[in-house]
This record gives sequence, structure tokens and C-alpha cells, in this order.
Amino acid sequence: MCRLFVVGSSLSGFGANSSDVDMCLMVTPRDLDQRNEAQAVLRLLQRELNNCGFVEKMELITAKVPILKFRDLRTKIDVDLNCNNSVGIRNTHLLNAYSQLDWRVRPLVLVVKLWAQHHHINNAKDMTISSYSLVLMVIHYLQYGLEVPLLPCLHKAFPDKFSSSNHVFRMPVTERMPLFVSNNKQTLGELFLGFLEYYAHKFMFIENSISIRTGGILPTDECRYVRTRKNDSRMWKYLCIE
Repeated sequence: MCRLFVVGSSLSGFGANSSDVDMCLMVTPRDLDQRNEAQAVLRLLQRELNNCGFVEKMELITAKVPILKFRDLRTKIDVDLNCNNSVGIRNTHLLNAYSQLDWRVRPLVLVVKLWAQHHHINNAKDMTISSYSLVLMVIHYLQYGLEVPLLPCLHKAFPDKFSSSNHVFRMPVTERMPLFVSNNKQTLGELFLGFLEYYAHKFMFIENSISIRTGGILPTDECRYVRTRKNDSRMWKYLCIE
């Protein structure tokens, strides 16, 4: 059984009208070797789509997670398609849930993205901050960086909903979340200025990592040396998020 998921900012609630559409093709419930198996599936798709008249600008990007890029001719929408990168589905589920909890979350994320783009620090290809990382930075700030938190920690509030053991094929990516009422009354402008102040003067980048999972911070050294199959100690650098 295969499933095609829309993932990323288009579905999480943090995209703009100009955003690309990110998609994930799940061909099996198990993990695929991205360098070989997933890339082979995308090459097969590339050959098939080349025979279709409704796509253009097709390119296979052989990155750590390979991506088949193309444009839909009818809508002029650019699509980034990966194969079996299930973490993207889980992340979209989580971010979509956070985006529902307070009306200020989505516009604050968009303002932060626009600010970062204006200052040329929102492009992972240039080794600056990815849009996904900016979203997590905003969520962390709203969880932990305010005197009166605006967001809860969903991993703690709903451990069964956001467990890594949940089957992605049955994951309701856009499920409605229960009503959450925060006592924080700050305006968007106050929250944005507070975001800048928090990361400029309060957050200790050298010592600590952002932890959305715990709703707080963790010592970076503790994250660096946790022994898991996908943890590479060399990844934990100046801006660390888990």
C-alpha cells in the first residue's frame, strides 16, 4: 500500500502563498535507505513523469534526503517530492497542531520568516537558518521564553498523539486539537520584539539546545552523546534543536 502526503509549510499552517508544495510518497511502512532505495524510486518516477505533458523543470536532487523537483504546468506550483522520509510527516502533524492553539502563532512565524529573509539568514543552502528551524525557534520561544507561556508542550500534554511509535500511514496529519486558552495577552508586535530579545540576549547558544519535545532546553553535550541510530555528534553545532 502506498500513500502520498502533502507535508511542510503548505499543510502545517506556516506557509505563504508563494510557498512550494512539499510531498512525501510512502511506498512502504519501513524505513528506506535514502541514498539507494529512495533514490531508485524517485528515478523511476522521474522517467514516468517525463512522459507526461503536465510537468516541467524536472530535476532529481541527490541530497541526504533525495528530492524530485518539478513544476505543475497548469497551476505553476513548484513541487518537492521525497520518498519515505516519514519524519517529515510526523513534523507536519506536530507543527499543524501547534499552529491551531493560538491565533498569534501563524502570523508571528510569518513575520519572523520575512524578517529573516530581509536579513538574508533564511536559506539552508547558504548555511543560514532553514524555515523549519525558524518555526521551531518561534514555538520554543512561545513555550519557554515568555513570563506567561503562550503555548504548551504537546509531547507532554498528548504523549499518545505524538509518539514516535505511531504508524505514519494512519496518522491524521491535520487533526483538530482541543481548545487551548493561554493567559498571555501580548500583542503580535510585543511578541516579535520579545523573540528578538530572547535570542539576542537570553538564550545561551553555546551551552543549550532547544527542545520542543520537552518544552524547554537541554544541555547540548547531553544531546550530542545520546546513542541512537540517527544521532551524529557532529551535527550538534551552534544552533541546536531537537
